[in-house]
Amino acid sequence: MEEYMRATCLRAAVLGFLTVLSSSCGGGSSAPTSKPSCTATTFAYVTNSLDNTVSTYTVNSCTGNLTPTTPDTIPTGNAPYGVAVDPSGRFAYVSNGDDTTLSMFTINSSTGKLTPNTPATIAAGNGPLYVVVDPSGKFVYAANSADNTVSMYTINSSTGNLTPTTPATVATGISPIGVAVDPSGKFVYATNFTDDTVSMYTINSSTGALTPTTPATVATGINPDGVTVDPSGKFAYVSNGKGFTVSMYTINSSTGILTPNTPAVVATGSLPASVALDPSGKFAYVANGGNDNVSMYAVNSGILTPNTPATIAAGGNPDLVAVDPSGKFVYVTNGNDNTVSIYTRNSDGTLTSAGTAATGNSPISIALTGTTQ
Repeated sequence: MEEYMRATCLRAAVLGFLTVLSSSCGGGSSAPTSKPSCTATTFAYVTNSLDNTVSTYTVNSCTGNLTPTTPDTIPTGNAPYGVAVDPSGRFAYVSNGDDTTLSMFTINSSTGKLTPNTPATIAAGNGPLYVVVDPSGKFVYAANSADNTVSMYTINSSTGNLTPTTPATVATGISPIGVAVDPSGKFVYATNFTDDTVSMYTINSSTGALTPTTPATVATGINPDGVTVDPSGKFAYVSNGKGFTVSMYTINSSTGILTPNTPAVVATGSLPASVALDPSGKFAYVANGGNDNVSMYAVNSGILTPNTPATIAAGGNPDLVAVDPSGKFVYVTNGNDNTVSIYTRNSDGTLTSAGTAATGNSPISIALTGTTQ
């Protein structure tokens, strides 16, 4: 419990929201999955919540190592949290929790450098956290934790600038944190931290506006945080911070409604903050903020089964776990260490440590460019 409240209170203090929590905040490996290819140039971006910057890197496509670009950071708004890149790798978006804005950037395809758009920001709701771009690259969605909404935008395909939809927001449950779009671009899911639910929506393919499903929510474990959809679009997963579990669901391909699998949950480590799947959908990874490690799972018909070994060490207070689009590498942001842990993926889905990369102060999110393989 003390570890849970420490991590939860740190998150609330960093971003200055989720006031609902304030009263509680007291005193050898297998062979690689494929032969490495060292030709593609890809980039990675990490939000540094206490520096008000994004760290930028080139990704070594053979080793997975991150090399800082020149310059190595770019300013954002206050308390940057989520970061997302569009599928083409041309634009990046950062949610600024204390500014109630999203920063908009254009990506230099040769160097990875971020250049602020004009204007540099667009208004969001109160306390925007995770942000996501839909698979078509047409729409952006941001979870606004302090006003219980998701902001909705269309993307200008030439400039990358965002325009709010009409209406500009849709209601969620209480304190939404995570947001995800399914691979077909038909459905959106938002985790509601305080009321232990996931909100479910259908996407208007013309306007990007979201419509709640009927029913509008499904139950999760305690304090849901991250949410992701597998590459097939058949299954969804939610990390439950205080539940020490991942909830597993099957997606109705017509309605988008989530139905709990049997079993409905799988155990994680302490304070699971995020969950990610590899591009094949065969393996899953969970960052456990209370144990400073990553849980590793095999996936079979939507069910997660702990791998052997079941965990691998990360840095201090790991938050977001991401698999690179090639499927060869996994990255985890470590909020207390100011690092990103780097791993190579083995053919059985287990991870091998490949070192770390330095970040700014209190990294939270990471996003990578590249083509899914």
